[in-house]
Amino acid sequence: MAFELEPEDAELATLVAGMAHEINNPITYVLGNLNELAACCAAMGDALVAYRHELAALAGASATARIADAEAKLRQQGGLELVEELLGDACDGARRIRDLAGDLLSVSRAGHLALAPLRIEAVLEQTLRLVARPLAGHAELERDFTATHTVPGDAARLGQVFLNLLSNAIDACAAAGGTRRITVRTRDLARGVRVEIEDTGAGIDPSLRGRVFAPFVTTKPAGVGTGLGLYLSRRIALAHRGEIGFEDRPGGGTRFWVELPGGPAPK
Repeated sequence: MAFELEPEDAELATLVAGMAHEINNPITYVLGNLNELAACCAAMGDALVAYRHELAALAGASATARIADAEAKLRQQGGLELVEELLGDACDGARRIRDLAGDLLSVSRAGHLALAPLRIEAVLEQTLRLVARPLAGHAELERDFTATHTVPGDAARLGQVFLNLLSNAIDACAAAGGTRRITVRTRDLARGVRVEIEDTGAGIDPSLRGRVFAPFVTTKPAGVGTGLGLYLSRRIALAHRGEIGFEDRPGGGTRFWVELPGGPAPK
C-alpha cells in the first residue's frame, strides 16, 4: 500500500524531483572528471620525480641548477600541492551538490510509501550496522528495545529517519568530546511504538529550537550537511501518520523521539 500526497504537494514534489535530477546528472560527470584529474595529477607527480632523477643521472652536477630553476617556477604557481588542494576543494564542493540533490530527491519521494507490517527493532538494527564505524569512534552504544508491537511502515523511509537521527547524535557526541553515550530505545504505546534516540552531547542551541525541523536549518559547521535531514525525517514521520519531536535529556544532551501508530496501514 502507499500513502499519496495531496495534489499541490505532488506537483511540488514532481518539480523538486525534476530539479534534483537535472542537477544530479551533470554533477555526476563533474565528479567523475575531477577524480580522473586527481589520478592524472598523482601520476604527473610521480613522473616529475622520475624525470628529476634521470636528468641528474644523465647531466650530473650541471643539472642541479636547471632542476632547481624549473621547480622554482613551478612553486611560484603553487606547485602540485596547490593543484591537489584545489582539486580536493572542487571534489568536496561537487560532492556537497550531489548530496543536496540526493536529499532533494528524498524530500520529493517522502510521501510515497510502500507499507508493510514491521518490527521496528529490525529497521533500527539494520541502520545501526550502517553507522557502526563512526559510532564506535565517538560514543558508546546502549540498546533498550522493549517494544513488541508491529507497525505499518516503509522500512527504507523509516531507515532514513533513524539514520538521520543517529548521524546527528554521533556528530553531537563528536563535537562534545570525551566519553559519550548514545541510547536507542523502543517501547510500546497503547496503539503503536515509540522510538527514542538520545545522546550525551552539548544539546541544541536555544536559538534553533523552534526551527529544528525547518528546511536548510543545521547546527553543523558551514559546508557540513544540507540542513534537510530533520525536515525530511518529519515529512516521513507525518506520512506514516506519526509524530517526531525532541527534548532536552536530563544531565545534558538531546533526546529525539518518533511515535508511529500501529494497526492497519493508512489508506
